[in-house]
Amino acid sequence: MTEGRRVWAGLQLLDRQLTAHEDRLAGCVDDLELTASDDGDQLYVTAILSGPGALVYRLGGRRLGRWLRRAHARAAGDGDSTRIPFNVVADIGSDVKLGLDADATGSASTERWTRDHIVGRIPGSRHAPE
Repeated sequence: MTEGRRVWAGLQLLDRQLTAHEDRLAGCVDDLELTASDDGDQLYVTAILSGPGALVYRLGGRRLGRWLRRAHARAAGDGDSTRIPFNVVADIGSDVKLGLDADATGSASTERWTRDHIVGRIPGSRHAPE
């Protein structure tokens, strides 16, 4: 097993901007999924949680956070897209660079749903700007 990079998750990950590999903004690190080592001595970050409900859940709104995540998953139709496996993180700096497309993250499905169900119904919204 290779030695992983040690980070202070609260300082170096939480509330950082997520950037997809094509340099598009892909959301924000709202919460982290941690898993204990086999001996229970250390915690490892296994996933980044981003999108509706993740931040609310982290800040103590457990019931509202769970409801928002379920509503988002139902509306987006793509399961738990707010969970980004940590093995797709390419770099950690002033932002967190992902090795995947922005469309694969939870924030993109929220944007698509908003575009299709709200903005798309506004008269004239489908026309290209002149």
